[in-house]
Amino acid sequence: MKPIGYYTNYTPGDEGLLDEMQSAWGAQLQELNNIDRLWMIYKLAEELCAEFEEALEIEDLTEGVEEAVERSNSELQQSDRLGLIEALVNQVKHSK
Repeated sequence: MKPIGYYTNYTPGDEGLLDEMQSAWGAQLQELNNIDRLWMIYKLAEELCAEFEEALEIEDLTEGVEEAVERSNSELQQSDRLGLIEALVNQVKHSK
């Protein structure tokens, strides 16, 4: 696992939330359990989506996206759903 600074603009010695998180839970957030991690993913994604909520209409989604999400819980294993989240996050992070 890589430290928080690999994924963010955090540099050890910086002050602020990321420094507090590293101090509390370790450089790789290793002191958090999976419930904490998944809840944070959920809430952070919810906040990011809220930024686009006014402009987003369900009709704007690419065909099949809504159905894929609805089916994913029953048809995909947990590891596949986590891998899909990782792939989607990387696409969003690296797109303009």
